[in-house]
Amino acid sequence: MKKLKLKATAEASAILLGFFLFGILISLLFDEVTANLFRIVLLEWAAFPMLCAIVGGVVSMKNGFMPLYGICAGIIFLPFMLIFFETNWALLIAHALFGMLGSLFGHWLFLKEVKRIEEGRPEKKRKSILFDMFDRYDTKKYK
Repeated sequence: MKKLKLKATAEASAILLGFFLFGILISLLFDEVTANLFRIVLLEWAAFPMLCAIVGGVVSMKNGFMPLYGICAGIIFLPFMLIFFETNWALLIAHALFGMLGSLFGHWLFLKEVKRIEEGRPEKKRKSILFDMFDRYDTKKYK
């Protein structure tokens, strides 16, 4: 069960579900035509597939490859597809593939970091871009 990385997969799936629920809740604020346009264009065709890949990649960068994440990304989209969208199984498979591709890309970055550590180089310290921009204690940028 360790190879399946159930905890990391559950974490990534929960993040993805939260983003998707947030998008659905925002779409409920609009009138019916705008809400349908928002759901179809952004959630169904643009934002959600990319979000599947991004979340999978970011979580896999720390945990390695998650083989069940792609399936979870498809399962998360299933109830929303049946409620809000017309049934399109090819789109469900596409969401699962985007999740799997994101997980594979994150695993590739994970392996690069492992190789870097095995060579004796220090581990990269990751800070968010915003924190780096407003880090007032970083003395290197003032010299």
